[in-house]
Amino acid sequence: MDNESVTLPSVLRDLNTGITLHEIETGAILDVNEAVEELYGYSTAELRTMAVEDFTAPSTKYTQEEAIRRIQAAGSGDPQSFEWQIERSNGEYRWASVDLTPTTIDDGKYVIAEVCDITVYRTREQLLRLLNRVIRHNLRNEMNILMGYADRIKSAIENNDLREEVETIESIASEVGRLSESIHEIEHIVEPAATERQRTNLQTVVQNRAGEIEAEYPAVDLTVDAPSSIWVTADKGLQYALDHALDNAITHNDLETPTVRVTVTDDPENDRGVVQIADDGPPIPDIETDVLDTEADVHSTYHGSGVGLWVMKWCVDSLGGQLTFEENTPRGNIVRISLPKENPPESATQQASNPV
Repeated sequence: MDNESVTLPSVLRDLNTGITLHEIETGAILDVNEAVEELYGYSTAELRTMAVEDFTAPSTKYTQEEAIRRIQAAGSGDPQSFEWQIERSNGEYRWASVDLTPTTIDDGKYVIAEVCDITVYRTREQLLRLLNRVIRHNLRNEMNILMGYADRIKSAIENNDLREEVETIESIASEVGRLSESIHEIEHIVEPAATERQRTNLQTVVQNRAGEIEAEYPAVDLTVDAPSSIWVTADKGLQYALDHALDNAITHNDLETPTVRVTVTDDPENDRGVVQIADDGPPIPDIETDVLDTEADVHSTYHGSGVGLWVMKWCVDSLGGQLTFEENTPRGNIVRISLPKENPPESATQQASNPV
């Protein structure tokens, strides 16, 4: 069959994802769907006569030779995935992810390119990295300097009222400085290659995190009730979520001896493991939990601890779980982290059936 007469199957033409059909040996474009025409700004007829350099952004070193090499590799059974910045017909630059895979049409061998516009995601990633640099480094360093000066002032003054004001400055500076670590945690969770998920025992993780918190806050009345092993698939995000939940329950408590109760339970009806953190502090303001809804507006009155709640939500969401809040009785808050259960590893099953 004449390659110039080969076209995309109709099922691929109406996809929102851009699809390009390539001849393997020369890399020539044989056909594209409408999504590609809209993304590149060129018609199918125009694209058939163009080289890759004709619609590649000047900042991207992606040549026709490189394109052919990748297409030939994909045609030989080695699928290719990469990101590439295109230059549309109107001069606009867009980022795209490209996946090259072999295919067969009417007994002929070709390569299909799936082309997705990822400009928005790239922009968000760059913004996140900018926030990471600004908050984790610049802001943290400035807060350290501010806290140092506040400590010197507090040591130099005798007026109790002024000392209280300086302590307030120290408290605010410390709170702002902790934003640095929160941003680091968020970046770790949203970076796909940064997390390694594995089967995790909720009982073990909760006991370990509670132990760390108890060592940091020895005056807290902290108890853990985790009677049995419940396995979930998790990564660092679970640790981050638990740390923020425990830390919030303690640092935002106005009692001299905060009480925190942590329980791990099985929810067989929903096939989930549940971690509950109950405290006796003041209630979490509605403004903080309301903004966790992606449709809600963030107002100027947004409370500082809400950043920790955001980290908790993003971490739990990334694991396919659910984060809920409710009031405790007679006072305080209950935070629940619910995660899909996983079968225990074989070694754990054997250990359970053959206790030492």
